[in-house]
Amino acid sequence: MNIYNTQQIKCSICGRFIGELDKGSVIIFPLCKTCNKKEKKIIRKGINKILVPVDITKKSTKALDVAIYLSRHLGSSITLMYSIPNITMGRTSLIVDTIKQLREEATESISQAKIYCSKKNVVANHRITRGDEAEQIIKIAKKSDYDLIVMGSSGKGALKEMIFGSISNYVFHNSDIPVLTVKETSAKLDTKISRPKKNNSKNKNKQKPARQGRGVSFSKMKKRAGLE
Repeated sequence: MNIYNTQQIKCSICGRFIGELDKGSVIIFPLCKTCNKKEKKIIRKGINKILVPVDITKKSTKALDVAIYLSRHLGSSITLMYSIPNITMGRTSLIVDTIKQLREEATESISQAKIYCSKKNVVANHRITRGDEAEQIIKIAKKSDYDLIVMGSSGKGALKEMIFGSISNYVFHNSDIPVLTVKETSAKLDTKISRPKKNNSKNKNKQKPARQGRGVSFSKMKKRAGLE
């Protein structure tokens, strides 16, 4: 190898020197041994754990549908999550009533989501936490090593709508864990697209194309050609 006709090759991730290569030759995404092992580990790991924040809304159910679909195809486990917010401002009686209402909503949301999963033959775990919902989603997803967060684009109950803004938007822009947001208008997964049926009556009236050889059978054609 002529040293004047070579070029240095560096790792695409860490920038470490790997070796030399003839000029004009190309290596797509070169990796050193350390980075190569890390990339293989990530590819093998895949999506094993999915975190799904749930609520009593259609958007939340849509997100759960996507999580169930991924769980079936990838063999991932599903954890349902509901966060009860901390309320400190207002009259004591009003705070107590609000917290009680939120606890009931949390229990009902988890219960309905678990029943929905069992109907789809999927077993789901659950977690109920207290604190800011968006912060709790990010914190738990990172602490418990979840591979994916699946949530509705703005799945909030009527009571939370008065207290919080867009939860999914905050999680999407601040989470280190990949986030998949699902809109209520998204197409349902695992369904076939209906196509218009062909009108057979028109096809019946159409004449079949004439056979090659002007309708003469193959045996007669052989006789004419002197092959028999």
